[in-house]
Amino acid sequence: MDAPFPFDAVLFDLDGTLLATERFWLPAARVGARRAFEELGLDRDLPSAEEWMSLVGLPIKQGFRDLFADLAPEQADLVLERCTEEEHFAMTSGGAALLPGVAETLTALAARGVAMGIASNCYQGYLDTALETVGLSSWIGQARCLESPGIRDKAGMIADLLETFGTQSAVMVGDRAADRDAAHANGLPHVHLANGFAPRGESVECEAVIGDFGELEAVLGGRTRWIEAALAAVGFEGEHGPRSVGITSREGAGRALFARDVARLLASRGRPTRLLVGERPPRGRSPAVHFADPARAPLDGETLLAEVLEPHGRGEAVRCGPTATTGAIELRPEETCVVEGPFLTHPRLRAGLERLIVLEAEEDYRLRRVAARVDDPQVLEWVRRDLLEAERACDRAHPPARVADLVLRADNALGGAI
Repeated sequence: MDAPFPFDAVLFDLDGTLLATERFWLPAARVGARRAFEELGLDRDLPSAEEWMSLVGLPIKQGFRDLFADLAPEQADLVLERCTEEEHFAMTSGGAALLPGVAETLTALAARGVAMGIASNCYQGYLDTALETVGLSSWIGQARCLESPGIRDKAGMIADLLETFGTQSAVMVGDRAADRDAAHANGLPHVHLANGFAPRGESVECEAVIGDFGELEAVLGGRTRWIEAALAAVGFEGEHGPRSVGITSREGAGRALFARDVARLLASRGRPTRLLVGERPPRGRSPAVHFADPARAPLDGETLLAEVLEPHGRGEAVRCGPTATTGAIELRPEETCVVEGPFLTHPRLRAGLERLIVLEAEEDYRLRRVAARVDDPQVLEWVRRDLLEAERACDRAHPPARVADLVLRADNALGGAI
């Protein structure tokens, strides 16, 4: 069985990422601008090709007002309107085309069952035209723009797409720094298309760079290769290996998705596998209850140890619960148990796990990912004040390098070195 694809969804910018915008935009913009200048009675030089292309990927109305800063706002808006008219004509007359490799890559992703969406700083009419004229609607399940209901910016588009797709297992692909910023605001990795429309001097720090679209599928598959290497490092070989493995980290390092993908990968090898979730710190004195995903009901440490890990380690069948927070859990002796949770380096829990992988990531990265998933200020304050200190105390008492089988850098969800 093939390894499962490591992301549930891939989100794309439109212009310069999927669409060869320069084919129709430059001639349309020049014709539209000349029309507008004539209507306004202006004798003015046209912007350069580089200036026209610098608008691509930015909120277009503000971009035009900035480019034509010497004009009154309503005059700049008229230039935009005429350019847009010419652009629509050019696209519907056969001028629109996908960039090389896009159709093949989207077809391959669709065959893997990946959900695909667009987040673009354009307006609805342009988005609809682009979807239909080049056939993107046959691959793209959802698309958002500046006129989508409730949307204010590209970060909001991505948040809405993630909610619609029902996942945080996603990656953003784009060519401008604004795409990277929107991805990071939602805790997602960003793949930068280097041959897109980012102007000279625009810095686009990202998790991966591709020179052309055809490289994308292999780059995304790097996450699977990363996880496979981690499993090999702790003794998993094909269908053989330990019967239990813990995945732990400080909050925000991505352990939930890492553990999910570990369980999927082991199952794809023919190993019966169960994923269990360890509980976060006590909730009675903190707002942490709002931080938990209700679909991932956790087991407290003592229940996890006494009723699951210890009998499973003895080769016994497990039947646990139901408890106040979980339904009944049944675990057959031959099943591999993947446990995800905090504080698994504690000696009592560590003793119940054959292998332990600790994910490490910089604090700024982790807090950014937490903030992307939580909009409750009380919870964020609890994370910064209480949870971070509890995690530091645990690491001081039980250093990961001493008690774990593998300490893995996890700042890049696309994968890295072991």
